[in-house]
Amino acid sequence: MEFNMKSSPIYMLFFFLLSVMSQETPAAASLPGPGFVKAKPFALTKNNLVTELPFLGKEYQLTFELKVTKFGTDDYQSVIHLSATGVNCCNVGDRVPAVWITKDKKFHIAAHVNGIGNYWKDVPTVLEENKWILVEISQTLVDGKYIYEILVNEESVHKIENTTPQVWGPVK
Repeated sequence: MEFNMKSSPIYMLFFFLLSVMSQETPAAASLPGPGFVKAKPFALTKNNLVTELPFLGKEYQLTFELKVTKFGTDDYQSVIHLSATGVNCCNVGDRVPAVWITKDKKFHIAAHVNGIGNYWKDVPTVLEENKWILVEISQTLVDGKYIYEILVNEESVHKIENTTPQVWGPVK
């Protein structure tokens, strides 16, 4: 799990809680899968590998709180990028998922969905400086279907069935 942001003195992000939980199979859903939790705020830095997960299952949940202290000027500013390939874009496994902030102060979120390695959505929520925002990206098994969903401040902003879920590993 790598945080790839351009180093800039005017752009700093903090994670209050970064949590990744995963189950390899639906049968294991009641068991704790490989996971990672960082419960203290930390500043994002360029090319900072925080952890490596042995796998990210067909069901997963990535949750974090973010506070932007100053917006940068680049078109896309990376927040977090989970990858099974180590490549930025745009093949299957390159983004499982990845999050950026656009120059318009909105989230741009990409993941593998329905065989598309760079399935992306721009979230309409406009971000504000020095305000915490809660983000959850998940894929869960519901009535025999894998549902990929993005929530911002506990509000669903995108939801779709993923007909090609995969187990990824290792994930950085």
